[in-house]
Amino acid sequence: MIDLKDIYTSRESSMTIDEIVDTVLGTKLGYIKGLGYDRKPNTPRATQRRTTELEDSLRKAKQEAASAQHDLQKRLNAVVLR
Repeated sequence: MIDLKDIYTSRESSMTIDEIVDTVLGTKLGYIKGLGYDRKPNTPRATQRRTTELEDSLRKAKQEAASAQHDLQKRLNAVVLR
């Protein structure tokens, strides 16, 4: 690996770090090519849970925006009526 690292750092090769790791360690099942070695594919259950969390967050943000807009409209009406 030291030889590959030396070749990589000397720019004599166009190999990326991922390609060097593939060459030395091989590839493992369950990893997504191109996303690196720390990422595993999401399971359907994890994806569904994350989707639900994002939908809840979006719903809450919309409610807060509507509340802020309503508050601003009330303030504007109060200023206009003076």
